[in-house]
Amino acid sequence: MADHLTGLGKLLVSLAIATAILVATFVGYRYYTERYAVSTDDDGVAVARVVAGRLYGSSDLRVSHLAGTVQSTASTTRMWGWLRYVRLIKAPYDVDYFVNLGALAPRDFRYDARRRTLLVEVPDVVVGTPNVDESRVTLDTTTGFLPPRGAMAELQKMVSAKATTVVAAKAREPENMRKARENGRAALERLFAGSLDAAGLPVTVTVRFAGEPRTGSSERWDLTRSLEEVLGNGS
Repeated sequence: MADHLTGLGKLLVSLAIATAILVATFVGYRYYTERYAVSTDDDGVAVARVVAGRLYGSSDLRVSHLAGTVQSTASTTRMWGWLRYVRLIKAPYDVDYFVNLGALAPRDFRYDARRRTLLVEVPDVVVGTPNVDESRVTLDTTTGFLPPRGAMAELQKMVSAKATTVVAAKAREPENMRKARENGRAALERLFAGSLDAAGLPVTVTVRFAGEPRTGSSERWDLTRSLEEVLGNGS
């Protein structure tokens, strides 16, 4: 039994690190520089191109996705308030929810040998940056008499900022956070259980987010010791 637990412990300690590696990219590079002037085609029209880019490593695992359509409005005035311009847009949006697996440590794994159940406590779900795709607007109207370029630029910034704010608030609504945690819990339990099962150590995996209360009677679980302590005692 002690040998079995020792093997399980080594695998689980490695699993916290290996999982982050599997969901991350660790090579970054810059493939163009920001110092070049904007290039043009033969007709002198500016060419759309990537000016600079960087690939960043990440240990965040995407566990849920929210998508929909957002409506945003903004207004501005000119000529001391005599002229008023209002812009309205509707555009698709999406938001991702992540769990930082890179923060996992051996102490976050608790193993109940009698029930062959592994409890993993992971960091809470984090809401990603909202993406409002204004290249695919379904409605874009501006009211007002001959809006000048400056007013249009101001309206563009305002509707973009408001749309992002509205989407961020929507993503953080309790119901959406609850669903994101449910999706994340199911995905992580499959991930950990699948890795252990592939290694010939089938156990039941239960994922709990940091700060969540433990369900059920405390007598059902031996959670007073970490996996390292259990393995150290050989039982």
